[in-house]
Amino acid sequence: MTERPNTPSQRSGVGGVLATYLDRPTGGQTGSVGRAASATKAFLAFSLVLTAAYSVFFAIYDASALRPNIIAGIVAVLLFGVGLWLVSRGHQLPAAVIAVFVGTAQVAFVTTYIGWIAGFQLYLIAGGQLVFMLFTDRQQMLRAGYVVIAIGAFFYCQLLVPEKGLVDNFSGKANGVMFSINATVTVLLVYLLAAAGHAGAARARAQADGAAARAEFLANTDELTGLSNRRPVLKRLEALSSTAPYIIAIADLDHFKRLNDTFGHECGDKVLAAVGRRLRESVRSADSVGRWGGEEFIVVMEQSTLADATEVVERLRTRIAEPVPCSGHSHSITVSVGLTDAQPDGTAARALQRADAALYEAKAAGRNAVHVVPGPAPLPGAQPPPRRRHS
Repeated sequence: MTERPNTPSQRSGVGGVLATYLDRPTGGQTGSVGRAASATKAFLAFSLVLTAAYSVFFAIYDASALRPNIIAGIVAVLLFGVGLWLVSRGHQLPAAVIAVFVGTAQVAFVTTYIGWIAGFQLYLIAGGQLVFMLFTDRQQMLRAGYVVIAIGAFFYCQLLVPEKGLVDNFSGKANGVMFSINATVTVLLVYLLAAAGHAGAARARAQADGAAARAEFLANTDELTGLSNRRPVLKRLEALSSTAPYIIAIADLDHFKRLNDTFGHECGDKVLAAVGRRLRESVRSADSVGRWGGEEFIVVMEQSTLADATEVVERLRTRIAEPVPCSGHSHSITVSVGLTDAQPDGTAARALQRADAALYEAKAAGRNAVHVVPGPAPLPGAQPPPRRRHS
């Protein structure tokens, strides 16, 4: 039998939690655009809070000398707020442009006044990773453009701006504290982005594996009955035909077309689903049961004698005949079964032919019966299969 794929979706750790948040739909958007929108929203909120905090610090430290920085900070906070409003309305692209370009301009402006020694330019290091989250694959030109601008801004801040900038009103201690804060926040941001990227990649791999497992499950499973289709059953027969004796039972529902024509395909489908469920519940876990096609089913048993298998199939025939409810009435349908045993002779084709011939004889004899066509005797010296009772 084909097992349903199990694809866990839980994510743990800081990166997993952050990746979960960044994958959350924003503004009704889904897929890569939704993830980019969530990342844009998170970065805008981070930038707004950080810029507002530094603006308050500048105002407390020296409002008159640092007035340009305070004004620039207020303008940036307002623009970040506009970006948050835009992304909440589903406009991811303009919000992302505001997030990265306003943030870069703000870093360059503050560094020009305070000096590179304060370390504001360190935030540009995180932009290389961040840009892949804020822009989708369809916005690669914006990604490349931002990377060029960010590198240019970093070199400007690091090489062209004086050590203490245009306003020489910070003590060495103040600049050292600001550098430590900016460096710590930058390292933390880079770590979080890397962790989120790793968790996102792991989630993408898990989704791909889950999709592949789901596709394989669908390819090997009959949708109506939940049983295996011909492909996995034939694969099982191929394996057994070279390794161990086995039993094949092919069952065909009697007068099923008449039921379909009289009561409709909805009732016919309910009968097929019920038969599949009863077969699945009545065989051992080591046995294979599948829908052979149309109203035909197949059971493959290993490590069983023909006598034991005949008893099992007789019980199955009786179980299948139990009424199946449908739209206020019920249907009882009988089944004809062809049964044979086979030795590991390297091919299952002859065994399938015998089982099919046995099924034809059961139909010709009046239906609702099990007909057995024994296979050839085992070769001299071959060990018979152990007698294992079926529950």
